[in-house]
Amino acid sequence: MRTLIHAEVPRRAERPPAVPLQGNRGGDARWPAPRQLEASEVGRLLTMLLEAYDGRRPVPQIRGLVAPEVYAGFSGPRWTRPRHRLCRVHTCTPAPDVIEACTRVEADGRSFALAARFTRTPAGWQCVRFALLKPSGPAQRTHRQAAA
Repeated sequence: MRTLIHAEVPRRAERPPAVPLQGNRGGDARWPAPRQLEASEVGRLLTMLLEAYDGRRPVPQIRGLVAPEVYAGFSGPRWTRPRHRLCRVHTCTPAPDVIEACTRVEADGRSFALAARFTRTPAGWQCVRFALLKPSGPAQRTHRQAAA
């Protein structure tokens, strides 16, 4: 006769201890760190910001995408602005959690420069600088006096 020792079912192994996520920089372990943005995604974000700048998108829709100081610039007085259109977007990564972008923007047959800076936060990427660089007006020429 066999004893019951040989018929015992092996015990389940104990659960390994929970390992915190390494990619999360001091935030809640339930939320992984946001991944790196591609140039096309940066372009879509800039398009959304330009739509809010032009008045074609309600400004509160971009509140989570921009820093408070950038949001304050968007939520000022509303003037009728021409529709701006992005051209090719150029990006660079000067630091692991920073993306800088520049592009040419067209409106009313004129071209302008747009520069933006995005930083990674625990909640996602956020635009901390947004500058649409337009000429200030007619060029002021300065005349130098000829040295006699």
